[in-house]
Amino acid sequence: MPRDVPGRESPWWIYLAPRRRSSILVGQLIAAGLAAVSAGIWFTLHSVLPGAPFNTFFPFIIVAAALGGRSAGIALLAWGVLFAIAVWLSIRPVGFWGGAIASVVFVGLGSLTIAIVHALQSLVAALERAEGQADVMAREMRHRVGNLMQLVQAIAQMTARSSTDLTQFMPRFEGRLRALAEAHQVSAGDRQLSGDLETLLRVLLCAYDPERLQISGPKIMLNADVAPRLALVIHELATNAAKYGALSVTTGIVKINWQTVSDVLELQWSEQGGPPVSAPVRTGFGSRLIAATVATGKGTAAFDYAATGLSCRLQLPLQKTT
Repeated sequence: MPRDVPGRESPWWIYLAPRRRSSILVGQLIAAGLAAVSAGIWFTLHSVLPGAPFNTFFPFIIVAAALGGRSAGIALLAWGVLFAIAVWLSIRPVGFWGGAIASVVFVGLGSLTIAIVHALQSLVAALERAEGQADVMAREMRHRVGNLMQLVQAIAQMTARSSTDLTQFMPRFEGRLRALAEAHQVSAGDRQLSGDLETLLRVLLCAYDPERLQISGPKIMLNADVAPRLALVIHELATNAAKYGALSVTTGIVKINWQTVSDVLELQWSEQGGPPVSAPVRTGFGSRLIAATVATGKGTAAFDYAATGLSCRLQLPLQKTT
């Protein structure tokens, strides 16, 4: 995160970037005060100081530009030139061309100094913004990895409980992991795919006849929390439909439509034309996995075992959960 105060390990030049930008009025007051200090130093040491009277202004240009911004630095340049003219006219006379050349050199070098200070300030600000963004990304990555590991652990445990041996466990577990992988590829923008809901559905259901899939709904972008959970649910529904439901026969179709209500995704999975459906005597593994998956994302899943075909209504908050 951006620092409010430079730390002990910060380089010295980071102090050139004040954490709060000064107003123009404050900058002008800083310039006037530093001009008075510079003039006072010159009057104190002018008997031993060679060269133009604005030599004592040079160090304070850095201070003015650092504390008051470019306007303060430019104002101090103007004060320096006016002070030099006053000295040349009343205390230390100098020829016109000598004064003009000295003034041009002073303004040029002073302007270069102000530009360097401003560039350093911009660099420090950019570095701190990048540091803040990197910190946010690191925390987001830890959050996502933690959620993913919890999801994988839950899948492994529930798959193991429903499998009698390793030959049953591995195909089921690998299929569910592939669904998670597809979801992350879509949500992360891999393979030039956009992270929207329709793209995710078509990627997950690409193994089935597209003419038997009726997919419709508005474009909804999915974040990396919602996409894996939804992918796992769709994988379970599609697997069940291919084994026992509408996709297990040539005449069956699956309708998937969705909408959003107050940042909540409402998705309806409806099967038609498949074998007759009856409510199960006990809740199966797939139903339990779906319910557990959406519950961890603060969502709900409701099943309707109508004789014409299974339907499932999902509700998932689209904003990230913590």
